[in-house]
Amino acid sequence: LHWALELPSLAATRLKGEGVSGDALRDRLAEVEHYALGDYLTALNSGLEQGGKLASGRVSELTGLPLELVQRNFARIPTGLFAKEFQRATGKVLSPYDATIGTADIAPQSARDAGPDPVLDRSVPVLTSAFVAYVRDELNYRTDVSYRLLNGEVTRNWDYGTSGQGYAGVMNDLQRARSLNPALGVVIVNGYTDLVTPYLASRYLVNQLPSLSDAKPIRLDVVEGGHMMYLRPDGRRALKDAASELYQATQ
Repeated sequence: LHWALELPSLAATRLKGEGVSGDALRDRLAEVEHYALGDYLTALNSGLEQGGKLASGRVSELTGLPLELVQRNFARIPTGLFAKEFQRATGKVLSPYDATIGTADIAPQSARDAGPDPVLDRSVPVLTSAFVAYVRDELNYRTDVSYRLLNGEVTRNWDYGTSGQGYAGVMNDLQRARSLNPALGVVIVNGYTDLVTPYLASRYLVNQLPSLSDAKPIRLDVVEGGHMMYLRPDGRRALKDAASELYQATQ
């Protein structure tokens, strides 16, 4: 299933590279979503080799990857492979956080990306410095504790509690919160070219939730940009508009 949920984000990257945006992007991706959850899933369900034969041509067309590469992977394209191969001809590797942004591939001979992420590794130092300056200078808060925007030591040692599958999920918690507080408004915003949390996966998960009497429906928005769509002016505007509408609806 995850191959199908990720495919539209790969297609969005190709379309953005061709200058498609706005309503045209949304309409083109609606066609990809229909294929991904229909004929593509059916093809994959027919088996590894048969599915590859049935779907490779279309997947190559949608993603812009060479047909031979898609066939070699039986039409199942890992996001890491896509990020590594999509701009190989130009010597670049893409960021999974926003696949429209790339950087020089420092290890083109490797099948895996060995270099810095052009979004994450560029933004973390800047955002860390900005937040520390804001807390220190505007909020006048002083502490000897260092601030880390991301803490790899914590994530590597995360205790998943009773989850035997090794990942953290929030859908049950979200349902519980909506049941306890039917007035709770929820908006989920994804970026089209985010390969870390593909937008169609969010839609799929929300659609698996049973409706709750009196609870407000969950709002799903998709905007142009990646995982940190707020790094773009239009992304910030979209987030502000979504938040404003959410709060106004609770008045």
